[in-house]
Amino acid sequence: MTGHLSPAIKDLLHLPEDQRVAVIQSDSFYIDHPQSSEIIRMIENVISVPRRTQAPCLIVTGESGAGKTSIIQQLKRSESCSSQVVFIDLAANPFNLKFGELLVSAMGLPNDLLKIIPSRRLRMPAELVEVIRLRRIKAIVIDELQDSMLYARPDQQKNLSIMKWFTNPEVGVSIFGFGINEARNALKLDGQLARRFFNVEIRDWCEDETFRSFLAGFEQHLPLKNPSRLDCAELVGCLLQHTSGRMSSVVGLIKSAACYAVKTGEEKITVKSLNHAASYPWSY
Repeated sequence: MTGHLSPAIKDLLHLPEDQRVAVIQSDSFYIDHPQSSEIIRMIENVISVPRRTQAPCLIVTGESGAGKTSIIQQLKRSESCSSQVVFIDLAANPFNLKFGELLVSAMGLPNDLLKIIPSRRLRMPAELVEVIRLRRIKAIVIDELQDSMLYARPDQQKNLSIMKWFTNPEVGVSIFGFGINEARNALKLDGQLARRFFNVEIRDWCEDETFRSFLAGFEQHLPLKNPSRLDCAELVGCLLQHTSGRMSSVVGLIKSAACYAVKTGEEKITVKSLNHAASYPWSY
């Protein structure tokens, strides 16, 4: 009765209930799906090619909870990306650093290094250029890109100029921006820079074979003793009804329902447990 599970998960079925619930609610596994795979493959391919006259850039947009953060986490785990990519999250800025200060801080340089830039002419510090060359930095991943515009207009223009400088021939660093749909608007203040970005939009799930395949893969990582058949029409319809296909909502609902399955002894996800989890997600 364990053919619905991956080999590693089968070994967890003997664990006490609380430990299996902890496994279910952890972020220890990642379920691949076509949209994220294509985006990761595009980024890895850009990083793998020699430097070009103009560095190719990508902006990935989607509503909050669409799965952008999980893609970034996968990039951080990728051997081809981790050593050549700098990651910054504009929303995680407890010291209220400016955009340029966050960038140089992420590269291991003093965060006040860019304060020497004259206001009328962008001239990047030689130390920054040297770090990029020595570390062979090929790209910068910027999460919550739309936050780069949460400044007065002069600072907005400076932020765009900084991004443009990185993609210019003398530096050749690609920028991969992630954000909500408004992130595209953040680039439109500089038409030349905006044209350097290829846009990919992450769509919500719908009732198709791709979603069913994702659900079947998800089930393999849930330590439940009985098969739930998450990809059956009844459960697919129930999931879409409660989540509208939003990735974070789908994942959260399945995990909560799986916890109910463990606690009740039913050991499988049902329409009843999905409905209950949708109303009382943490009441198991």
